[in-house]
Amino acid sequence: MDRRRFLALTPLALGVSGMLPFLGGCRQDDPLRVSYHPWIGYETLYLAERFGWLPEAATLTRRQSASESLAALQKHEADAAALTLDEVIRARVQGMDLVVVMVFNVSAGADALVVDESIKRLEQLEGKRIGAEGSAVGAMLLDRVLDKAGLSREQVTVVDLPIDRHVAAWEAGDVEALVSYEPTVARLRRLGAVRMADSRDFPDTIFDVLAVRRDCIDHVEHTLLGLIDAHFRALEHLRFNRQDALYRIADVESVSPGDVRQALGGVLLPDRLANQRYLSAGSRLTVAAAELQRRIGTSGGLQGDWFTDAFLPRRHARAI
Repeated sequence: MDRRRFLALTPLALGVSGMLPFLGGCRQDDPLRVSYHPWIGYETLYLAERFGWLPEAATLTRRQSASESLAALQKHEADAAALTLDEVIRARVQGMDLVVVMVFNVSAGADALVVDESIKRLEQLEGKRIGAEGSAVGAMLLDRVLDKAGLSREQVTVVDLPIDRHVAAWEAGDVEALVSYEPTVARLRRLGAVRMADSRDFPDTIFDVLAVRRDCIDHVEHTLLGLIDAHFRALEHLRFNRQDALYRIADVESVSPGDVRQALGGVLLPDRLANQRYLSAGSRLTVAAAELQRRIGTSGGLQGDWFTDAFLPRRHARAI
């Protein structure tokens, strides 16, 4: 996509004619600094980097958690980040003007509740300590589970735990249940945790996206186009060279190739056309965003123009 096409599409895609040029932020020669953390849906970035498919001006930083990525965005140490949809909404509520430019994946089993083997029924969660990240996604999954069990939050003890502390908390016996996600779920299961519920019970609600600071987006547009194209190229590699991809991802995630295969089975990785559908008015992404904002209990996160499909490549990449 050339600049003329981008300028033509942006007012339509973002719904406002006065957006361009974007104000402040990056210089024209700034690199595109992308932050992400371990999650099966983001490992296309790792594959693209390993194969040398990223644009020269794009740099990746692998962090421990989404919180670190958000902090990097806040401090202008990153221009874009891989985040869950609710994290984008929270950041926007707090004044960070982020624009969603791509959907990495939709969770279809990769987010899960795991429990101690002594817990056989959801009703037995009463009085138990349940670890979960303090995010709307974690809260939504937990609330759905508790609703199904006929329990309220007052009948359990919710322990706020970032993802990088889940395994340690389980090993220490600090919790009897965890709302977690792959590949951490695979590690927890090897330690004896039992999967009791997951995101297959409520499809099209948990999205992982690429979000870019608005004050940078106009200055890194060609690199952003190349980055997103590299992501779809990595999806092609996952499809046609699956074993190679499994072993490469397993190596960086410090899990087995079987764990990676299982984790990939828990996500939908949308192709370009599916991305185009998600990044359109009235889509399932926008419906999920409205529900997440309601659960967060605030307003303003979805005001203005918070998504665009202008950076999606023209050529097709098949879904897997």
